[in-house]
Amino acid sequence: MHKTMRPTFKLLSLWLLSALLFQGCATYPPRQPVSYPPPPMEVEKQPMPQQAIPETEPIRQAPKQTNVIAANFSRQAAEQTRQGRLDLAAATLERGLRAVPKDAGLWSQLAEVQLKQENYLQARSLAAKSNSLAGTNSKIAKKNHWIIEESLKRAAGQ
Repeated sequence: MHKTMRPTFKLLSLWLLSALLFQGCATYPPRQPVSYPPPPMEVEKQPMPQQAIPETEPIRQAPKQTNVIAANFSRQAAEQTRQGRLDLAAATLERGLRAVPKDAGLWSQLAEVQLKQENYLQARSLAAKSNSLAGTNSKIAKKNHWIIEESLKRAAGQ
């Protein structure tokens, strides 16, 4: 009797195992669709009466948040550079560039730090990147051209 139980036990075990495996393939009924409220009905827009706008000084737009962020990183890096902590200044500027990657001023400032660290190739590359983002900002473009020329001179003098 012991011999006959063995194949039966194997078959029962196999059947139980396959039932458990196929249970994982079971599908469930779909969720109820989400109903959204109908869009509001359009109301006829009546023209607003034209009023004369008094001529005063032009409205000044508040600076964009990214400019404020860039300015904070720039100030912090400038202070670190004045203290002679060039590695820390470079790290600060790199963090700033992760936050504001299209700020030409931060790229230029990082190029200047690299120039001071005698990383001339890196300084030229960063200044060129800054030039590509500077647009019509001639102050940044002039500074970048100076960085490129200075890094070429210093690299040739080594």
